[in-house]
Amino acid sequence: MAQSSEVSVPPKSGLGLRIVSALVMAPVAVAAVWFGSPWFGMLIFVFSAAMIWEWLRMCAPARALPLAAVSSVGLAIAMYFQSAAPQLMVLVPILLTALVVVGLSARERPLVLIGAVFIPVTALAVQWLRVWHPDGLLLIMWLFLVVWATDTGAYAFGRAIGGPKLAPRFSPKKTWAGLFGGMICAAIIGGLIVYFSGGRAIWAISLASAGLAIVAQIGDLAESALKRRFGVKDSSHLIPGHGGFLDRADGMLSVLPVAFVLVYFFGLGLR
Repeated sequence: MAQSSEVSVPPKSGLGLRIVSALVMAPVAVAAVWFGSPWFGMLIFVFSAAMIWEWLRMCAPARALPLAAVSSVGLAIAMYFQSAAPQLMVLVPILLTALVVVGLSARERPLVLIGAVFIPVTALAVQWLRVWHPDGLLLIMWLFLVVWATDTGAYAFGRAIGGPKLAPRFSPKKTWAGLFGGMICAAIIGGLIVYFSGGRAIWAISLASAGLAIVAQIGDLAESALKRRFGVKDSSHLIPGHGGFLDRADGMLSVLPVAFVLVYFFGLGLR
């Protein structure tokens, strides 16, 4: 998702595709978040299944589709059970199908295992936040806005200031200025959300938002490193003008499980 800060402005035709895709996807995503179950669960499943396939397409291309189907079945079962009652046992279908996927994959088994476990577990985390937390809608909108603010701030500050590179080995155009810009914008958005929702922990959420901006950038760099390892430019071409779902959601994919830990285990709340 945070790749907008590391690429040049695309040609007009590519820009047009990006705009059209965004105009189609953004209302669907916002509506699913707003209305909650079952629409939100369906959206998360589709996104997650696509990202699992994209991950396996890089790590085990010869068997990507059947392996992704197996992993997606485990995710569907787990999400169904969690929608009825959140409990630790919902992880069992994911772990079992992950073992099957790793056993059937012919290469890169550690990376295959990471994708077959991390993406489905993240889907369960975000489903829990939206469905079972009393402020689920507000939490999800906060996380979406924080990641979008991080992307925008990183792009704007990186282009305007430039300076030392953040991780030139993996992402040659990312800068430290972009990282700090993304943190500043995320902190502002977090503070504003708390203020307008009637909360009091403005400074705590602002700091948490800045920290999540760092997590989002780490996720972006991790996906860039994965693509460089396998020599691919985009994770897929499923989204016209944008590449793949992993390309658009890499920052969110890293932020969501961290946010779940902060909320579930440390009681972080917006109000």
